[in-house]
Amino acid sequence: MSGLDIRLVGLDVDGTLYNSARQITPRCQQAIRDCIRAGCMVVPATGRPWGGLPREFTSIPGMDWAVTANGATLVDLAAGKVAERHWMSREDWFFAWEVTSRFDRVMDLFLGGWGHSNADQLDRAEEWAPPGMADYIRASRRTVEDVRVLAREQEYIEKANLFFTDPEQLRTAWRLLEESGRFAVSSSSAVGIELNAKGVDKAEGLFSLGRRLGIAPEQIMACGDSGNDLPMLRRAGVGVAMGNASPAVKAAARFVTDTNDNDGVARALERFVLGR
Repeated sequence: MSGLDIRLVGLDVDGTLYNSARQITPRCQQAIRDCIRAGCMVVPATGRPWGGLPREFTSIPGMDWAVTANGATLVDLAAGKVAERHWMSREDWFFAWEVTSRFDRVMDLFLGGWGHSNADQLDRAEEWAPPGMADYIRASRRTVEDVRVLAREQEYIEKANLFFTDPEQLRTAWRLLEESGRFAVSSSSAVGIELNAKGVDKAEGLFSLGRRLGIAPEQIMACGDSGNDLPMLRRAGVGVAMGNASPAVKAAARFVTDTNDNDGVARALERFVLGR
């Protein structure tokens, strides 16, 4: 597609770059490599922590940056260090804990590039995790006896996740957390709530990276499929929803590509960045 000057692309991972088999297809990998060779920076823009990034993605030559934890942490992959932190206060994390304590929920925290969860809850992750995500959650978490003890030792916390088995409780908790005005509230699954510091989201993470690289918002493209992708799909110069996204996510994007099981990311990169 002519007329576009895309210099930075943020790709969500789950449901976007990953297909249903949790794989990055050869066509998607090749399109990413071709974009990087053409001078366009491609980065993960994910709710995952640094430690949960797929190695087959971050090992692509030229994959130098990552927007993690919904924009809470900007990682300089090339240097192997955190470049920016936009984290919530310990007090806000405990507010969320207390306001949702009456519900049947699992709550964790991200810190230092890893999730941290109670050991007994991780043992039964199949009972509360989003479908197909239990193994990933275990792999990206460090176990603790009580996350509250860890939280009390911190001044700031990267991100929090809450998982519910009762949809009505999730809706009520969402309303209470949103009405508090303390958080950016989002979700990437039907059973979860993701909490970031107020004003922190994937769009801000991408724009912050763009400022570092001298790239304007209109030169940024974003691809995603879930609620936590909405800010970057709405605000990036080119927002691309996956074909498997919900109607609300598709409505927020400028374009809709194919599904994650039909190389939707590759097709978007080929069209909007490579001009094929």
